[in-house]
Amino acid sequence: MISQEQFRSFFDVVDKRLFFNHAAYAPLSRPVVNAMDEFFEHWKFGNPASWDIAEGHMEGLRSNYAKLVGAPVERIAHMANTVSGVNVLANGLNWEKGDHILLYADEFPSNVMPFLNLRDRGVDVELLPALDGRVTADLFASALRPQTRLISVSSVQYLTGYRADLKAISDLCHSRDIIFSVDAIQSVGVIPTDVIEMGIDFLAVGGHKWMMSPLGTGFLYVTEELQSRLKLMHRGYMGHVNPIDFGNFDQELSPHARRFELGAFNASGMVGAEKATEILLECGPESIYRHVRTLITKLEWALDELPFHGLFPFGENEASGIYMFRHEDASRNQSIFEALVASGVNLSLRNGGLRFAPHYYNSQEEVDRFIALLKDLA
Repeated sequence: MISQEQFRSFFDVVDKRLFFNHAAYAPLSRPVVNAMDEFFEHWKFGNPASWDIAEGHMEGLRSNYAKLVGAPVERIAHMANTVSGVNVLANGLNWEKGDHILLYADEFPSNVMPFLNLRDRGVDVELLPALDGRVTADLFASALRPQTRLISVSSVQYLTGYRADLKAISDLCHSRDIIFSVDAIQSVGVIPTDVIEMGIDFLAVGGHKWMMSPLGTGFLYVTEELQSRLKLMHRGYMGHVNPIDFGNFDQELSPHARRFELGAFNASGMVGAEKATEILLECGPESIYRHVRTLITKLEWALDELPFHGLFPFGENEASGIYMFRHEDASRNQSIFEALVASGVNLSLRNGGLRFAPHYYNSQEEVDRFIALLKDLA
């Protein structure tokens, strides 16, 4: 196991900035950069084993992804980002005119745009508002139709930090023979996840946020049953049984999820992502989440003494690694955000609220420094 103190020692950013922006992107750790540099040495000097080395890292990363979400390794396919994975699902199903899809109205575009593209094929894509920010099974149940074929939801909402009860939504879906898809980019790497226990049919994740990996890395998970219903809208040689049998155009597709992989891949990114996910697994998802929630609670309590307040009163079972707050005078949030950034804080301004999203390497002392800055700006 890697302790919080050891994990923190891997990050040079701790000496430069107060980084609380992991819901947007994450800084790379020194071990991740070193692993990538080592691979670049092979590539730079033309090591004839470079491809084999890259494939080894690719499969190591696939195994790490599987462990992070409790999935069989053969159910994992590498993707460049979340939206690439969502497009595999959206474009692969045999849609009929009048089919109905339910989404939350304030989803991140990655979990909306691929489905909106189906409107040209006569698919009815409905976006449901939730006035209290809670994206629940009841919200979707109230809008079900006989034609509803798919519900797709973010595990954690990027604008509010609301963590959905994925098991409750999957139970609703499976009671009506509806496909359940999850955009999990705001949870995998910070919140323990088990796709089997949660009953998820399809899941897509990008690696550059909570998994602290290079851009251009990520994966999808798909059940064997759902995979059997997905057509390949794009086909490449890497998705076949023997990818290096270049002249065999008649060979079968892989029976596994990697049939959705195309061609030459982001080798250096995967090397870095393998190291990043290896470290997260050694830290332990449960330990990571407990620490992150401790930091958020510390800030939440401190705001009681300041002219700031949390935007969403979610319960602990609805909470995540994201905490949204703002100044009592909402007109000041923009200037406060700019002042924080100028003071060396990295966080996001979303819909007029300040988004605080710490990770395992962040310390309580860093949160104290952040609170002190808020006091000065109050």
